[in-house]
Amino acid sequence: MTTFIDPSTGRNKASIAELRDWAKVWDTYDPAVHGHREMPGFYTAGSRHENWWGSTVSLDQLLHLAQDHGIPVAWLPDREILQRLATAGPAHDDKLAVLVAAEAEIRALCKVRLDECTDEWLTAEVEAGRKALAAWEDGHREAAATLAIAALEQILYTLTETKERKHWALAKIGRQKPNGYLPARQYVFAPLATLYTKYYPEENDPLPDNLSRHAVLHHLPLDHLSHGHCIIALMLLVSVLRQSQERAEDIRDDLVMAAAD
Repeated sequence: MTTFIDPSTGRNKASIAELRDWAKVWDTYDPAVHGHREMPGFYTAGSRHENWWGSTVSLDQLLHLAQDHGIPVAWLPDREILQRLATAGPAHDDKLAVLVAAEAEIRALCKVRLDECTDEWLTAEVEAGRKALAAWEDGHREAAATLAIAALEQILYTLTETKERKHWALAKIGRQKPNGYLPARQYVFAPLATLYTKYYPEENDPLPDNLSRHAVLHHLPLDHLSHGHCIIALMLLVSVLRQSQERAEDIRDDLVMAAAD
């Protein structure tokens, strides 16, 4: 039995088998077909991100957007934008066009999610995020994206808890297959699969189609920092920071429970 603290559900325990069975219903919920339904209390208890609720986008589609296109899907964007991304054409530029068209909505949600990052352990990292969002709002998109990518590295090493402080280790984490029962955490990391694609211009590597950390920090071809790629960089920073807030809350809860014992 896996235990969750969620008094709003009227209970605080659910087995893995129950989560698995409920997920079959959750992942097919379509507001247009089934009408408005409140998000179940256990929906986000390690198994789903709240922005997936009612999106009708399958876990496989979400993983494709994240691992193959480098687009964050955890914590943001909202369900309507996820739908547009999933139904857009298959080309990378088709997906970027959706992000560009929804830039104002995405930026507003990034602010909301960043405001939820209040743990004192994240003070410096959140401040970097605020400065990046401020630059974005002021129209300095490339500067904002570059700051976002530079800020990500140490945050990711802490959040993934990898002992290998190497870029290839983060790429490997991004390529991992999500846990079938509790997939939420892996979807935060899935965009790393393409962000850390090998790119060495001195070895005549072709410039990656997807946003590349190596290209931005070591080469910086400005055409690579396209409008859509800048949005992805900022979304990813906020997504990772929001997951870091979740991790900090979990650690503090564990410490409180351990002290109570």
